[in-house]
Amino acid sequence: MQEYLLESPWIIGCMGSFISGLLVYAWLQSGRAVFWKWGLGIGLATLVALLVNIGYKTDAETLREFITKIAADLEANRFKEVTACVHPEASEQLRSLKRQLESVQFESVRINRIHGIDLGKTKKPKTASIRMNVFVRASRGGSSAGVPRWVQIHLEQEKGKWMVVDYQHKDPQYEMLNRDAQDRLDSVYQR
Repeated sequence: MQEYLLESPWIIGCMGSFISGLLVYAWLQSGRAVFWKWGLGIGLATLVALLVNIGYKTDAETLREFITKIAADLEANRFKEVTACVHPEASEQLRSLKRQLESVQFESVRINRIHGIDLGKTKKPKTASIRMNVFVRASRGGSSAGVPRWVQIHLEQEKGKWMVVDYQHKDPQYEMLNRDAQDRLDSVYQR
């Protein structure tokens, strides 16, 4: 429910405008003052809800902006900004990737679809996981390639700032597979 109220201003705007319009129409047809008063009240409530919606950022919106900024920094080859987003207690796999990062020249980094932003149940520290499909075109050592991948990153909030703790990447169709197929694919990756 929170995502509809705080992340989708067009839903609030459409619903409030529609109901206000109906009430004003009812007032024009009947001449009863109660309809225009209710229409005005709902119109003002819609305006307040829209202002709150636009002014308040949920964790999911903040995480969407965070991951979009990382993609833009990678595409622009701003490695200091990207490595600054890595948690000090990151996994060994992520620290290894961090060390190799500057040997890659990124041409494009595109987030094709964010499948889900899952917020953890803990509040101290806050944790989250983002599942998405990405397409990266990069060159390294003279060879260039474009690679589509399914990526899941795990984040933790440290001193009010989201930081990447770990990641996984798999074939791009991973999100579309049922649980059994995902388990089989995971067992292949673990070999």
